[in-house]
Amino acid sequence: MTHERSLFVPWDRPSPMLDAIGGFARHVSDPLRAGFTVDAPKTNARGLLHGGVIAAIGDVAIGYALAVRSDPPAGLVTVNLSCDLLGTARAGDWVDVLITPTRAGRRLAAGTATFTSTRVIAHVTALFMPAVPVGGPTGDRAAVAS
Repeated sequence: MTHERSLFVPWDRPSPMLDAIGGFARHVSDPLRAGFTVDAPKTNARGLLHGGVIAAIGDVAIGYALAVRSDPPAGLVTVNLSCDLLGTARAGDWVDVLITPTRAGRRLAAGTATFTSTRVIAHVTALFMPAVPVGGPTGDRAAVAS
């Protein structure tokens, strides 16, 4: 997989969390690819990519890729998130994210994201269910996309 940064444009879907850490991008033609440069807001005290950033970006990227598979896009909420941290990236490194949808049912959707820099650094797996409006059947799920 090429790490050609020119194939990526700024992420244009609203997310306060992604806005806070900044610099997240989507592939111009492949909705299953995203990427980012590791910069200060994404690092821990040692200048390495923070595991929490991997989890957050994985959650958003997988959720978005699954949501846009239907028309209109589905509102999804995360019900389970798992991260296998296999390595790390340093400040200045480009990280490519490849999303693989693994399930798209009426009640559950799932996918994985593989984070690669010079090698695979993480696998994130996420499980989603359709959003229920606030005050809906259980009263405890917000109508937000992941």
